[in-house]
Amino acid sequence: MKQKEIKPIPVLRGAAAVAKAAATTHGAGIPLLQNTADNIGMDADALTTACNNYESGKVVLTTVRSLLATIVVTVRACLTLGRDLMKPLFGGEYSQAYDVLGLVGSLMIPSTTQELLVILEAFKAFFTAHPELEDPLHHITAAHCQVLYDQLLVAQNNVNTQVAAVDNLLEARDAAAEKLRKRIRGVIDEMAQLIGPMDARWVAFGFNKPGATETPDAVEGLIAVLIGPGTAALKWKAPARADHYRVWRRIIGVDAEPVAVGSPADLDFNLENLPAASTVEIYVSAVNDGGESQLSEKVTIVTH
Repeated sequence: MKQKEIKPIPVLRGAAAVAKAAATTHGAGIPLLQNTADNIGMDADALTTACNNYESGKVVLTTVRSLLATIVVTVRACLTLGRDLMKPLFGGEYSQAYDVLGLVGSLMIPSTTQELLVILEAFKAFFTAHPELEDPLHHITAAHCQVLYDQLLVAQNNVNTQVAAVDNLLEARDAAAEKLRKRIRGVIDEMAQLIGPMDARWVAFGFNKPGATETPDAVEGLIAVLIGPGTAALKWKAPARADHYRVWRRIIGVDAEPVAVGSPADLDFNLENLPAASTVEIYVSAVNDGGESQLSEKVTIVTH
């Protein structure tokens, strides 16, 4: 039976824990020389550290993004007030007079950092040239525009820096995960040279026995049609490696879990004795000497 490639990181970490425990117990007896419990543990610990670093980096990124958003709100409020204070001078509607404040084509205050920086520079230049129009009481001054400009620029740079850091941490996490996957594959390859394909220790490591029959693929294409008051006709497509099938039924409100109700060898089955006025979920699994597939996608019928 083929070994499954472990993709999701949480599953990979769990598989490594099982393999490390088995290598601790059975490694010397096999004996594992290259892919020992210690080596598995070091690679697993490195992945744990990389995962923690990545998650911490995302928390920091959330924090600096929140700080940037707060500063953006403050900047927009200041620019909105400054614009409104200029309306008696420039008019209540947009005109080219507002271009000197960086408000070109509209009186709308933008929300992007780059646009706000441009307008802050324009406000600062305008009030530097016209200090008599400043309103210190409401902080509408060239100096305050410079303060906001500096704060906004620093906040945006912090976000950009942390985005890059998180990208690097993600790459490091993925590299550590791939190294651990390679370690697990190394355990499998080393064991294949040292023990038989049906040795029970394969299972102790969380692996399939290489000599066992591979389990079937899941059933697809399941169709259920009512052909009588309490009978449904089922059909499905043949999956690879199936010897026979198992039909499962779950009556909503009655069964907590699907219940096996038949083991046909063919690709059809009549499901009988269904209760009236019930919603029924139907599944089919494929079976061979190696085991049983996952349940198929459910099909739901409603009896009369």
